Amino acid sequence: MAQKKIIIEEMAALSSIKDLAENYEEIAATRMQRIKTSVLATRDFLSELSDVFVDLKSSYPKEVTDILEKRKVGDKNLSQLLRKNGKLLMVYLSSNGRLYGPVTKKTYELFMTDLKKNNKGKIDVLVIGTTGKELYESSTYKIPYKYIYLPDDNISSEHIKALMKIFLQYEEVLIYYGKFGNVVRQNAISTSITGGDIFETEVPSTISREDRFIFEPMFEYVFNFFETQIMSSLFRQTFHENRLARQASRVNAMEEALIHIEDETKKLEKKKIRFKHLTQNKKQLETISGFLLWDIT
Repeated sequence: MAQKKIIIEEMAALSSIKDLAENYEEIAATRMQRIKTSVLATRDFLSELSDVFVDLKSSYPKEVTDILEKRKVGDKNLSQLLRKNGKLLMVYLSSNGRLYGPVTKKTYELFMTDLKKNNKGKIDVLVIGTTGKELYESSTYKIPYKYIYLPDDNISSEHIKALMKIFLQYEEVLIYYGKFGNVVRQNAISTSITGGDIFETEVPSTISREDRFIFEPMFEYVFNFFETQIMSSLFRQTFHENRLARQASRVNAMEEALIHIEDETKKLEKKKIRFKHLTQNKKQLETISGFLLWDIT
């Protein structure tokens, strides 16, 4: 009877887990469909806008070089917003929840691989999300880092403003996050939001820039505008890209979990049937034994 009770309890537990996985899958699929259209539509627009930003940095090299040189020497005549610390900021954009499938871990592995390649003295690390914080603190290889909490579902203008105060201090900002491919494929990528490369370029390549522009009223004002307004737009997109990839990854993970639960349920059903047959055989043997004893008597 003890064995039968264990089988029944395991089947009940699997049934509860199955209900939970189905609910998670349904919610994730609904959220994914809700944000997918806007994210994909905005992706192309911001890639083109980022391309303009790269053009800006490459178009008047003398003006850009002058600004960068002033930054390095700490020129007090340079606008406060244009002063940089000469460092790279690597940002790992994770989540606060669990059960998001492999995309969070894949992004973390890419982030750590690149972190180990860089010069410690010229980079800073920023981790966003409690899951990322836990992963980073459990690593044997790490350098001091800053941590920021952002909600998983949406970010406000206040969140963006707080992040911009940090980002604008750095020469380059790389964001590591998950990018949606389709329901079964989510890529871990890094992207520059400071005009180093075209936004969301998964395989960076050198592009010849021959266009020249006239900037009004002043090159420095245009440069400042792109660094503040465009950078905030690019980060907002990475946030929603990561959110979409997480939901798709969760749908995939829950589907795999349901398949596994189904397999385990079938195994338990076989055990239950086997146990039932054993019990019936035992009863039959006891009955036959009783008849034999009666006949002997």
